[in-house]
Amino acid sequence: MTICVTGATPALVNTDSTSVRIMRWTYRRDEEAVICELGLNGDDSAYELRIAPPWNPFGTTAELFDDAMSAFQRHAAIERELVRDGWSLESFQSERITR
Repeated sequence: MTICVTGATPALVNTDSTSVRIMRWTYRRDEEAVICELGLNGDDSAYELRIAPPWNPFGTTAELFDDAMSAFQRHAAIERELVRDGWSLESFQSERITR
């Protein structure tokens, strides 16, 4: 299962050059957790969706998107797969982090 996306929306646009907004969804199934994060990439040129699934021995994967709509659509597709496979949304966070 490929799981990572990036996209852009005005609500996510970086208004402070030293910080960026990150959205984080945590899904749980039994004792396992999957974390999806969406935010601007390091140089603010694209949105990046990162996922840290327990089944990936190589760690986090990421996909880049030119626009937020594409990123959110990809996230929604990932969420549908997770829910279909028995995962539940445990938490959602939106925070501004300093770079």
